[in-house]
This record gives sequence, structure tokens and C-alpha cells, in this order.
Amino acid sequence: MDEGDEDKEFSLAAGEWDAMRAELLRGPEVAGVLVALPEADRPVVHVMSSSILVKRPNAEVQILVGGEDEERAADPAYCRSVVEFLIAALDAVNPAFGRVCMGEPVTPKANLDAVLNRKLRKSVAEARQSLRGYAWVTVCPSELTDALGGADALKRSGAFHRVASLASGGTVLQATETLAAFSNEAMRKTFQALAPVLPPGVPRLNPAAPYARFVPEDAGLFVGGRR
Repeated sequence: MDEGDEDKEFSLAAGEWDAMRAELLRGPEVAGVLVALPEADRPVVHVMSSSILVKRPNAEVQILVGGEDEERAADPAYCRSVVEFLIAALDAVNPAFGRVCMGEPVTPKANLDAVLNRKLRKSVAEARQSLRGYAWVTVCPSELTDALGGADALKRSGAFHRVASLASGGTVLQATETLAAFSNEAMRKTFQALAPVLPPGVPRLNPAAPYARFVPEDAGLFVGGRR
């Protein structure tokens, strides 16, 4: 829907996929898609998108997958499927930013937005000049991938389990094979590899986002991934 519009609901079970798809392609300011299984007591996937919080043509999409399941977070096959889905979903665009994390708050602000106290509009507007954050999986736009030396340089850094290039530009960077393996040490390797394109400043714990994970160091002190 657009602001002020009434909600529109569609049921795939009732054969309304084409109608729903047509509405989504119009670029609504707010949309939510729930995927549920008959035996589940809650949706297994919830895709939320919004373009209200930022000026067009910027848009935000959040995908919540199955809650915080520690067993699946340690399952290589499950984690691989999450990354494969992300690559397939983003391959036709050059996204400004993306991340996959577990246990952190689901808000429009990325981890560095919170701990560097960055204004959301400024963070989004400058997303192709400085990376908004990092996580178990970080999506880096083509502009910043190039600034880091390209996908091959990121592979050689040794910081990532997988570096996947997107057809329309940018890279999907998977730090460890599983979510569960994304330790503080692995996070620091990710931080060091991406430091040249991260916003400068000393991050500090934000009481409003107590679960945001970050490396407590100023990325501005790193040059070429080295301090």
C-alpha cells in the first residue's frame, strides 16, 4: 500500500499470485509477505519492505527467517541455503547494502548506524561511499567492492568463507560457513577486511541497541585492511 491507502490482502491458496505480484511490482511504500506452513504456529518467512523511511528510489527490505534456531544456525546446509537465496534475490540489482545476522535487533538501522550514532537518512544516502555495517553475511555494493580491490582481493584476504559476485554488481560476503561459527574473532577479520570502506569513528555501545554486534575500534585508523 501507499501511505493513506487501505491494506490489500492476497492469498496464494486462492490463486491470487499474479494479482499480488502485479501490486508488488508497482513498488508500494509498504508491503509484507508471509509464508506459512499448515503445521506451523507462525510464519516461516516474513518479508517486509518499505520506502517510506528514506527518499526514493531507496528502499528497505527485511527478511525474517524462522526465528533464532540454534540448531539451524549450526547447520551448513541450512546456512548455505540462506546465502544462495540472498544471491538469487539480489543478482539482478546492485544493492547498496545488506546483511544477515542472528540475535541482533531488526530495525532500519544497521549495527554501525546504532553504535556510531549515524542518522538513518545520512547512512542510506552515503551507502555507496561507506559501508553501513557488517555481519555474518555482508552485501557490498559494486562501488565499494571496487574500492576494496574487487572480489578477487576480498577472496585473498582470507576473511571470508565465500565471496560471491552478483551479476549486476556488488558482492555477497559470507564470513563463516555457519551462523553459529561467526565468533568475535571471525567478526574482527570481517571488520579488518572491510575497514577501508567503513565509516570512521569510535563505536560505542548504544543502550537503544544493546545486542548490536561490533568491533570496538575506529575503522578510520585502518589503511588497506591494516592498522
